[in-house]
Amino acid sequence: MSHHNNDLRADFIEALKEISTLMSIAYEQLGPLPDDHALAQAGLENGAEIVLDYVDHNEAGVAFEHLLYMINEPPLVVSDECMNVLARIAKALHKPVTVRGESIFPSFSL
Repeated sequence: MSHHNNDLRADFIEALKEISTLMSIAYEQLGPLPDDHALAQAGLENGAEIVLDYVDHNEAGVAFEHLLYMINEPPLVVSDECMNVLARIAKALHKPVTVRGESIFPSFSL
């Protein structure tokens, strides 16, 4: 893995710490979920594992899409610090992002 990929993986891990914690709290508070609940969707409860698997298989773009799905679908409210990490990932991947209805358009200087 290149240095750039290591930095990118570290950013994913940093974002996942907060997002996974928020997701766990949401699951604990709700107890058994009805099938039609937003948190009952596939790929949320084990989302961190899915994201890192994509990153480790050089699919950072797909990993990022899944990370955003984990935030937007329940929806989760992430900190400004986490938003900054998401912006770094978006910049590295050259992708504009929307989180909590807020657009993040990192500047793409090459």
